[in-house]
Amino acid sequence: MTGPLAITGHLLSAGHRRIVFLGGLPGNTALDARVAGYRAALAEYGLPEDAARVVDCGLGRSAGLRAMTELLRRERKFTAVVAGDDMVAAVALRAIADAGLRVPEDISVVGYNDIPPAEDFDPPLTAVRTPAEELGRAAVRFALRDSEETAGARHLLATRIVVRGSVAPVERPS
Repeated sequence: MTGPLAITGHLLSAGHRRIVFLGGLPGNTALDARVAGYRAALAEYGLPEDAARVVDCGLGRSAGLRAMTELLRRERKFTAVVAGDDMVAAVALRAIADAGLRVPEDISVVGYNDIPPAEDFDPPLTAVRTPAEELGRAAVRFALRDSEETAGARHLLATRIVVRGSVAPVERPS
């Protein structure tokens, strides 16, 4: 299971059904793949296409903060956020706290990349860990090869979810 599919599946298995993807930006190859994985996870759980809520803001801190603040001000019909990367997750955590809400009690948040400070966020961030060193080595190998040899080539790297304190199960009414 790929990272975006797995991290969204993690939220779905915790009972979340109204999940926002924060950080989409059409045309960005990495983000397009993350959004596709998010949508695929929703589809695997039988959720309709209109359940997918992608908020385009790229991966910038200020754009992410603006988008999350606006989303919280405009509506509160979601229980979880999949952030396009950990920095967007960090500003989502900030915006949620600024709105007087708590993570994970009110809204669960997950990130992507598992940067070293992710474990120091408040709460520590559940994230997809990408193998940064292996990614760098693969990039160098591809750069040193003949461009005709690597044209259209793909190299998939394994990712894994690092579970920390930013996800809580959805409370079911009794």
